[in-house]
Amino acid sequence: MLNAHTLPDLRLLAHFLAVVEAGSVTRAAETLRLTQPALSRQMQQLERNLDTRLFDRTTTGVRLSSAGLTLLPLVRALVDRAEGVQRAVEQVATDAPLTFRVACPEATVRGVIAPFVADTAAPITGTEIDLAVRVYEHVVSRSADMAVNTLPPPLGLESELVDSAPVDVYVTPGHPLAALDSVDASDLVGESIIVLAPGSGLRRVIDHALWPVRNRLTIVAEPSSSDLAMALASTGAGVCLDVGSGPQFGLVGHPFTSEGSRVKMPIFAAWEADHFAADQLRALASALTAWSSARARY
Repeated sequence: MLNAHTLPDLRLLAHFLAVVEAGSVTRAAETLRLTQPALSRQMQQLERNLDTRLFDRTTTGVRLSSAGLTLLPLVRALVDRAEGVQRAVEQVATDAPLTFRVACPEATVRGVIAPFVADTAAPITGTEIDLAVRVYEHVVSRSADMAVNTLPPPLGLESELVDSAPVDVYVTPGHPLAALDSVDASDLVGESIIVLAPGSGLRRVIDHALWPVRNRLTIVAEPSSSDLAMALASTGAGVCLDVGSGPQFGLVGHPFTSEGSRVKMPIFAAWEADHFAADQLRALASALTAWSSARARY
């Protein structure tokens, strides 16, 4: 059983992660600027403290044991949280203006975060880029202060609906749908569809909108990039469904509706209620909401 004298310190845990990422004690030692024997002794000490074997030695390096695989996400979350606490302490101690890291999908940086910072000088100085399904993990582990994401936040996080981005249909100018003022899901019957890969909030919204006609259309491409989806549509490969960021590659864009209602993708901001700067994060979310609302009017 662990006690206060056998609990590993954060330095050992951080070095454990370095070995995992390097796949070799020797390579990790080079990165950490330690000798290989010194790092080996540290890993042995960590295994003694935890009373379990964390690595299986191989001819090419090391790999995690079953116990190591179980502990890995817990150790990573603990180290990330400790780094977040250290950053918070440094900001408070130096009385420096608070700045924040935001976790979000890559498309959200381009379409929301970067324009928001450029227009308002919001105190966002870093991002953690990840898939939508993993974005909130960065807030829980404290490697990011706030998440801006297209999937609903989990219970336990404080959150705000900051925007609802409209979804559009993009086609080539000569396509029959180009003559419509708006395109309903029923208009897509028989069409070849290009839509972002599963796992994003946008894909969830589009799948829901297409549900009534799901058996009467064909998805021909599921790229992970909006730019590539537009490029494929420009070749005549199909009809692209994406957020209303404006057509590219000579495409024509029209509002997308389902059963007569405009299809929109919600965007949420979320943070931990017990964050040391929860009040400032709440104000930042409100500022993002106000900015999004003003942008939608123009």
